[in-house]
This record gives sequence, structure tokens and C-alpha cells, in this order.
Amino acid sequence: MPGRRPTAPPVWTRKELDRERETALQGFIRERGKEGTRLYVETLGKIEPALREIFKETEDLRCFDEHSLLKDPSVLDAARYLAGPPISEDDLKTLAGGAISRRSLVGPLGARLTGLLTSCLDPVRLPWVSEGRSPSPHERETAIMWTAGLWAVERLRTIRRTESSKRQEAAVESLLTLSGYTLQANLRRIQSLDDLRRGSFGREALLAGSKCDRPVRLFDGRLLALECKVSNSPLNSVKRLIRETGGKSRQWGEEFGRKVITGAVLAGVFNLVHLVSAQEDHKISVFWEHDLMPMKRFVSRAR
Repeated sequence: MPGRRPTAPPVWTRKELDRERETALQGFIRERGKEGTRLYVETLGKIEPALREIFKETEDLRCFDEHSLLKDPSVLDAARYLAGPPISEDDLKTLAGGAISRRSLVGPLGARLTGLLTSCLDPVRLPWVSEGRSPSPHERETAIMWTAGLWAVERLRTIRRTESSKRQEAAVESLLTLSGYTLQANLRRIQSLDDLRRGSFGREALLAGSKCDRPVRLFDGRLLALECKVSNSPLNSVKRLIRETGGKSRQWGEEFGRKVITGAVLAGVFNLVHLVSAQEDHKISVFWEHDLMPMKRFVSRAR
């Protein structure tokens, strides 16, 4: 009908945001309670044997060089956690001067990298390395289990993030399919809104230079750019919701104006003040993983 105003996404009151935030928080607590220590023990059980093999192959890290990295790429990950303090993957790339690949380790980068990692080995956990001697059985065992614990914690965080993201994205796809939308496969980049057909959605794609988790072309022609965000702390919610999603919302708005609606599907721990800011200051439409019915009503009516 000519002149008809487009269907608006849901707008939450402060009280409603606080209520949904509390529901998401309780869901996060229940999930962690069910998990207990099982996943940590399983992860530790996979890491420990690999770490023991690395100690054996490098003669308790006394023969750690670029040949060790070439022989077993997992040595590189282990070395990051043998440092004191551990070195993040991003920091290691910066220190190495760029991306690290198996091929790049053959040249001077391999020697430079092993020299760097050797100089960063934790002197408290691995005192025998700097002292030029063999470790005692107790020193070796303590170092292996200590390092395995550090490595397992970080890997567990990655597993949680990955599984949570997959769960959210699967829930969103299921809802869109039930609402009459179809998947447009092999969509990698959206330069024009018409790159995505009306009544369809894509998986992760570049939208105006930034990755969008689930772009949705509404039946009325607008684009709903959905970001799936899981936060494990109020501080983390600043990064996930304000910095990441808010920054993209501003960028997409500058590129496409009101033709793009930025939405965030949330789960976990979020601070109320950040939720209010996301909705009011950054123009982000908030949806909740624990109740996607408001999203279903919106995408079904946006015709």
C-alpha cells in the first residue's frame, strides 16, 4: 500500500531490557553449572599427551629449534604457553613480523621465531633450561601439568566461544527458514543490497567491508544485518555489543542509510547500561537467543 510505513523492529523499554538481561544471565549460569569440570578434564586429557611428546622430542626443551617447529606444528602452540607469561597468537604474529605458516618457518623466520620463543621460556616453570641441565622428574612433571592447565583453559574458552556461536547461528537460521526465508548459498560479499535476494539470508559475508554473521534481505527490500554475540562478563559486553556491533552499525548506516537495520542476537552476560546504549545510541535492534519470537514476528511482517 503506497505510503505505508515499514514495519519497525522491536524496541525495548529499560525495564524489559533488564528483565531479558536477567533471563539471559540465569541461562548462562545454568549452562556453566551443567558443564562443571567435564569439558576441562576432557580438554586437559587431549593436551597432556601431546605436551609430553614435545618434551620428549626436544629433550625437555633443551633442543628446541626451527626443526622442532617444522617436524610438529603443534610445538608452536605449546611454545606460546611455555612462555612466561603465555604469548597470545596475535602477539606472536606481531613479534614475528607477520603471519606464520609452515613454509615461512623454513627461512630466517624459523630461526628468529625459535630464538624469540626460547628467550621467553618461563624461568620459574622451566629453571633447568637457563641453567643448562636436565630437569628432575618432579620438575618435568610439574612443568608439563602446569603448562597443560594453562593451555587447556585457553582452548576451553575457544571451544565455548565456537560452540555458542554455532548454536546461535543455527537457531537464527532455523527461525528464518520457518518464517519463509531461504538460504542463498555461497554469498561472500554484499556490495549492493540486491546481491542478496529478497526473502533470503546468507551466512557470514562482507558487508561494506565488515563481516556480518547473518545478513537477511527482508521481503520489503531492507537488509537486516544480524550479529550473533555471546558475552561472559559485563566488561566483555562492551567489546561484543558496543565496540564491535556498534562500530559496524555506524559503518553500515553510513554506507546504506536506513535500508540496513543492524540487529544483535544476544546470550550470556550483559550490562544494562550497555544494552540501553546499544539500542538508543548505536541504533542496534536487540534480540535474545532465549526468546526469538520478537524476531520471528518482525521478519514475517516486514513485507
